[in-house]
Amino acid sequence: MKSKSKGAFIVSIFILTALLTTVYQVQTSNGFSWPHIDRSDGKAPIAVSGDHVYVTWWGNSSGNYEVMFKASADGGQTFGDKISLSNSTNGTSVEADVATSGDNVYVTFADNKSGFADAYVITSNDNGKTFNPAILLTDNTNSSLTNKTYMAQMNYNKVKIAPYELKVAADGDNVFVLATGAEKNSTSYEPDVFLKVSNDSGKTFGKDINLSQSKGIISDRIHIKAIDGKVYVTWWERNLDGSDTPMMKISDNGGQTFGDKIILSSNSTDTNIGGTSSS
Repeated sequence: MKSKSKGAFIVSIFILTALLTTVYQVQTSNGFSWPHIDRSDGKAPIAVSGDHVYVTWWGNSSGNYEVMFKASADGGQTFGDKISLSNSTNGTSVEADVATSGDNVYVTFADNKSGFADAYVITSNDNGKTFNPAILLTDNTNSSLTNKTYMAQMNYNKVKIAPYELKVAADGDNVFVLATGAEKNSTSYEPDVFLKVSNDSGKTFGKDINLSQSKGIISDRIHIKAIDGKVYVTWWERNLDGSDTPMMKISDNGGQTFGDKIILSSNSTDTNIGGTSSS
């Protein structure tokens, strides 16, 4: 599968069920709100590099949900002060994930302070001591179309599609952000799996890559790992008949191109599902 003009049709950079599906989403006069967030929905992702340990999570001790971070430089024996990374006093920040490579630490999260479901990445270049300003990954310039698609997807399914769907991985100077979403030209709103890649330690990111291209199939429950120039992405494909299939795609060149889909549930390694490669 070639990305080419696909990026022009994607709802924002990601629809990000990381944020959209953590809770039932409703639209208000001020944009999107999440009235049923529960602490039990949260996780505390962890990343480790040598003696450095990084933990992120989201909580509402301040009155609204914020993304928090702590770092240890001695293998987890002691931790520094808690840092609020989102600082979103007028929004809700959830669905954090963390990755590390060398001295760099990357935290991704979703936030609705703009009135839309947006994705952010925030980077530290000194082992989590300080962080650069957060980078907005989501493009909501066509707000009417974005709103229509968001609400149609949630109203159509009536349920959580796939919680915890914002993932980040790092390998050398390469950073990979993975999420689920739907195309702008979609009429059925089943989510696909999208990837964005940075080759400069998170300073800039390329266009969206649709890895699943599973029209009429719900693709969710995503994971990503990156090591030694290779990128591994897994997800599940859920058909309308209720059948579930675990899938994988692999890149051997740092996410520039991906091989064909691999059906993991097969006794043999079936590939070329969908008949395309992605780049």
